[in-house]
Formats: sequence, structure tokens, C-alpha cells
Amino acid sequence: MFNLLAVLLMIFNPGDDMVIKDQWIRPGAEKMATALYFTLENNGSEADTLFAVETDIAKMVQMHETYSNGDVMGMKEIGEIIIEPKSSVKLEPGGKHIMVMKLKRDIEKGDEVEFKLHFKQAGKKIITAAVRD
Repeated sequence: MFNLLAVLLMIFNPGDDMVIKDQWIRPGAEKMATALYFTLENNGSEADTLFAVETDIAKMVQMHETYSNGDVMGMKEIGEIIIEPKSSVKLEPGGKHIMVMKLKRDIEKGDEVEFKLHFKQAGKKIITAAVRD
């Protein structure tokens, strides 16, 4: 009976299809901003959407994307990140990333910071990101 239950949970629990890996955050000073990076890997058969990120170390967290328009580079807020089935999305410097703004304290190399990621299919996932350059 236990083995059947375990198999059924693996089949019908889409939240296990989302893998978050290689998470890290840049150092940052109190009241300033920094950026969080990671890779989202969707091993499921349906697309999923990251629609919110939370942390206790900052007053504001937003999903951003770097863009260029001629000689001008900038960042813009994006409302969500869609991860297609059987694919991955890498959040990295110069691309999509999570802006962590108005830090409540300094974060330095060697620290670890917890984040809650909210997905439409996978639900809430908690990650810990190491602070590094």
C-alpha cells in the first residue's frame, strides 16, 4: 500500500517537476538594492509561471529583465517568468533576474538568504541563496 501511495504522489504532484538550482545573490548594503540569480528547470509536461518572489531581508522584490535600445541599456520590471515544459530558464547578470530592493540589512559574502518563490503550478518553493560576487 505504501509503495502505491508513493507512486501516486509522484505522478499527481506537479510541484515536484520544478527544480531550482544554482541560486546566488550579490552582496548588498542596507537600504540599497542587489540581485538574485538562479536556474528554473521545468521537468513537467505543462508550462509553469513564476509570479512572485518574497524575502524577509528586503522591503521590495521584483522580477526584472535587462534590455538594450541602441546604445542605451536598462532594466524593466516583468510581471512573471514562464517556464515551458521540459525546458529551463536561467536568471543571470545581463538577462532576467530578481531585484531585491531596499535591503533591511547588509548582506555579505558567505551569508545565506532565504527566498519564497511562488509558481502557478508548483506552488510555493523555498530556496536559500549564497551571497557571492
